[in-house]
Amino acid sequence: MAQAPVVRLLAAPPAGASGNDEVGAGVDRDTYRRVFRRHAAGVTVVTLEGPSGPVGFTATSVASLSLEPPLISLSVSSVSSSWPALLRADTVVVHLLSDGQDDTAQRFAAKGVDRFAPPTRWTRLPTGEPVLAETTAWIRARLEHRIVTGDHRLLVARVLQAHVEDDDALPLIYHNGRYGTLTGDGRR
Repeated sequence: MAQAPVVRLLAAPPAGASGNDEVGAGVDRDTYRRVFRRHAAGVTVVTLEGPSGPVGFTATSVASLSLEPPLISLSVSSVSSSWPALLRADTVVVHLLSDGQDDTAQRFAAKGVDRFAPPTRWTRLPTGEPVLAETTAWIRARLEHRIVTGDHRLLVARVLQAHVEDDDALPLIYHNGRYGTLTGDGRR
Protein backbone atom coordinates (compact mmCIF):
# COMPACT_ATOMS: atom_id res chain seq x y z
CA MET A 1 0.00 0.00 0.00
CA ALA A 2 1.64 3.24 -1.15
CA GLN A 3 1.35 6.11 1.28
CA ALA A 4 0.76 9.68 0.23
CA PRO A 5 3.68 11.88 1.24
CA VAL A 6 3.49 14.03 4.35
CA VAL A 7 4.52 17.57 3.45
CA ARG A 8 5.52 20.20 5.97
CA LEU A 9 4.88 23.81 5.03
CA LEU A 10 7.15 26.33 6.67
CA ALA A 11 6.12 29.94 6.42
CA ALA A 12 8.71 32.66 6.66
CA PRO A 13 7.85 35.41 9.16
CA PRO A 14 6.77 38.71 7.59
CA ALA A 15 9.48 41.28 7.02
CA GLY A 16 10.30 43.03 10.27
CA ALA A 17 8.63 40.40 12.46
CA SER A 18 10.45 39.57 15.65
CA GLY A 19 9.13 36.00 15.88
CA ASN A 20 7.44 36.88 19.19
CA ASP A 21 4.09 37.91 17.68
CA GLU A 22 0.95 36.09 18.79
CA VAL A 23 -0.20 33.24 16.63
CA GLY A 24 -2.45 34.53 13.85
CA ALA A 25 -0.97 38.05 13.76
CA GLY A 26 -2.50 39.08 17.07
CA VAL A 27 -5.81 37.21 16.83
CA ASP A 28 -6.43 35.32 20.03
CA ARG A 29 -7.94 31.84 20.04
CA ASP A 30 -11.32 32.92 21.43
CA THR A 31 -11.80 35.62 18.80
CA TYR A 32 -10.73 33.23 16.05
CA ARG A 33 -13.27 30.66 17.25
CA ARG A 34 -16.02 33.30 17.56
CA VAL A 35 -15.41 34.44 13.99
CA PHE A 36 -15.67 30.92 12.58
CA ARG A 37 -18.78 30.12 14.64
CA ARG A 38 -20.42 32.58 12.25
CA HIS A 39 -19.36 30.55 9.21
CA ALA A 40 -21.89 27.85 8.30
CA ALA A 41 -20.31 24.63 7.07
CA GLY A 42 -21.66 21.47 5.50
CA VAL A 43 -21.45 18.38 7.70
CA THR A 44 -19.81 15.19 6.47
CA VAL A 45 -18.71 11.88 7.91
CA VAL A 46 -15.40 10.50 6.65
CA THR A 47 -14.88 6.73 6.76
CA LEU A 48 -11.89 4.55 5.97
CA GLU A 49 -10.50 1.14 6.70
CA GLY A 50 -8.08 1.20 9.63
CA PRO A 51 -5.63 -1.45 10.80
CA SER A 52 -8.21 -2.82 13.27
CA GLY A 53 -11.41 -2.24 11.31
CA PRO A 54 -13.54 0.68 10.16
CA VAL A 55 -12.67 4.23 11.26
CA GLY A 56 -14.91 7.29 10.93
CA PHE A 57 -15.24 10.87 12.09
CA THR A 58 -17.40 13.95 11.54
CA ALA A 59 -15.82 16.74 9.52
CA THR A 60 -17.01 20.22 8.57
CA SER A 61 -13.81 21.10 6.71
CA VAL A 62 -14.44 19.19 3.49
CA ALA A 63 -14.24 21.33 0.35
CA SER A 64 -14.16 20.93 -3.39
CA LEU A 65 -10.62 21.84 -4.42
CA SER A 66 -10.34 21.24 -8.17
CA LEU A 67 -12.50 20.08 -11.06
CA GLU A 68 -9.61 19.01 -13.34
CA PRO A 69 -8.44 16.77 -11.82
CA PRO A 70 -11.31 16.24 -9.37
CA LEU A 71 -9.81 16.93 -5.93
CA ILE A 72 -11.25 17.50 -2.47
CA SER A 73 -9.60 18.73 0.71
CA LEU A 74 -10.27 18.30 4.40
CA SER A 75 -8.43 19.01 7.60
CA VAL A 76 -8.01 16.87 10.69
CA SER A 77 -6.63 17.78 14.10
CA SER A 78 -3.15 16.45 14.72
CA VAL A 79 -4.43 14.90 17.97
CA SER A 80 -7.44 13.21 16.34
CA SER A 81 -7.76 9.53 17.17
CA SER A 82 -8.37 9.00 13.43
CA TRP A 83 -5.05 10.52 12.34
CA PRO A 84 -2.93 7.33 12.69
CA ALA A 85 -5.36 5.44 10.41
CA LEU A 86 -5.45 8.35 7.94
CA LEU A 87 -1.68 8.34 7.83
CA ARG A 88 -1.71 4.72 6.59
CA ALA A 89 -4.88 4.76 4.46
CA ASP A 90 -4.92 4.91 0.69
CA THR A 91 -8.59 5.91 0.33
CA VAL A 92 -11.46 7.51 2.24
CA VAL A 93 -15.20 7.84 1.70
CA VAL A 94 -16.73 11.25 2.42
CA HIS A 95 -20.47 11.13 3.16
CA LEU A 96 -22.53 14.31 2.78
CA LEU A 97 -25.18 14.42 5.50
CA SER A 98 -28.65 15.85 5.09
CA ASP A 99 -31.18 17.51 7.36
CA GLY A 100 -32.26 15.13 10.11
CA GLN A 101 -28.94 13.28 10.32
CA ASP A 102 -27.76 15.16 13.41
CA ASP A 103 -27.58 11.87 15.31
CA THR A 104 -25.12 10.44 12.76
CA ALA A 105 -22.97 13.59 12.95
CA GLN A 106 -22.98 13.47 16.75
CA ARG A 107 -22.18 9.74 16.89
CA PHE A 108 -19.16 10.12 14.60
CA ALA A 109 -17.99 13.16 16.60
CA ALA A 110 -18.26 11.37 19.96
CA LYS A 111 -15.17 10.04 21.69
CA GLY A 112 -14.85 6.57 23.14
CA VAL A 113 -17.80 4.95 21.35
CA ASP A 114 -18.02 2.31 18.62
CA ARG A 115 -19.24 4.58 15.86
CA PHE A 116 -20.07 1.62 13.59
CA ALA A 117 -22.20 -0.26 16.15
CA PRO A 118 -26.01 -0.16 15.84
CA PRO A 119 -27.89 1.99 15.14
CA THR A 120 -25.28 2.92 12.48
CA ARG A 121 -26.14 1.16 9.23
CA TRP A 122 -23.21 0.52 6.93
CA THR A 123 -21.73 -1.90 4.42
CA ARG A 124 -18.50 -2.13 2.50
CA LEU A 125 -17.85 -0.99 -1.03
CA PRO A 126 -16.45 -3.67 -3.38
CA THR A 127 -13.08 -1.93 -2.83
CA GLY A 128 -13.34 -2.55 0.95
CA GLU A 129 -14.06 0.90 2.41
CA PRO A 130 -16.93 1.29 4.88
CA VAL A 131 -19.88 3.22 3.42
CA LEU A 132 -22.80 4.53 5.46
CA ALA A 133 -26.39 3.81 4.44
CA GLU A 134 -28.89 6.59 3.78
CA THR A 135 -26.59 9.53 3.17
CA THR A 136 -27.39 12.16 0.55
CA ALA A 137 -24.23 11.50 -1.42
CA TRP A 138 -20.76 10.06 -0.98
CA ILE A 139 -17.36 10.42 -2.59
CA ARG A 140 -14.63 7.78 -2.62
CA ALA A 141 -11.21 9.41 -2.94
CA ARG A 142 -7.53 8.45 -2.92
CA LEU A 143 -5.37 10.39 -0.47
CA GLU A 144 -2.62 12.13 -2.43
CA HIS A 145 -1.18 14.68 0.01
CA ARG A 146 -0.99 15.01 3.78
CA ILE A 147 0.27 18.45 4.72
CA VAL A 148 1.24 19.52 8.23
CA THR A 149 -0.38 22.92 8.84
CA GLY A 150 -0.38 24.37 12.36
CA ASP A 151 -2.22 22.06 14.75
CA HIS A 152 -4.02 20.27 11.89
CA ARG A 153 -3.26 18.11 8.89
CA LEU A 154 -4.57 19.17 5.49
CA LEU A 155 -5.49 16.21 3.30
CA VAL A 156 -5.87 16.44 -0.47
CA ALA A 157 -7.63 13.53 -2.16
CA ARG A 158 -8.42 12.65 -5.78
CA VAL A 159 -12.06 11.71 -6.39
CA LEU A 160 -12.30 8.15 -7.75
CA GLN A 161 -16.03 7.56 -7.47
CA ALA A 162 -19.13 9.58 -6.53
CA HIS A 163 -22.69 8.58 -5.78
CA VAL A 164 -25.76 10.78 -5.30
CA GLU A 165 -28.71 9.23 -3.49
CA ASP A 166 -31.05 12.22 -3.16
CA ASP A 167 -30.76 15.34 -5.33
CA ASP A 168 -33.49 17.12 -3.35
CA ALA A 169 -32.25 16.56 0.21
CA LEU A 170 -31.50 19.67 2.24
CA PRO A 171 -27.97 19.74 3.66
CA LEU A 172 -27.05 19.34 7.30
CA ILE A 173 -25.04 22.39 8.29
CA TYR A 174 -23.13 23.35 11.40
CA HIS A 175 -23.40 26.95 12.55
CA ASN A 176 -22.77 28.65 15.88
CA GLY A 177 -22.34 25.34 17.70
CA ARG A 178 -25.58 23.79 16.40
CA TYR A 179 -26.76 21.58 13.58
CA GLY A 180 -29.40 22.95 11.24
CA THR A 181 -30.39 23.17 7.60
CA LEU A 182 -31.59 25.60 4.96
CA THR A 183 -35.19 26.01 3.94
CA GLY A 184 -36.22 25.26 0.38
CA ASP A 185 -35.77 28.94 -0.50
CA GLY A 186 -32.20 29.01 0.86
CA ARG A 187 -32.98 30.68 4.21
CA ARG A 188 -32.41 29.10 7.58
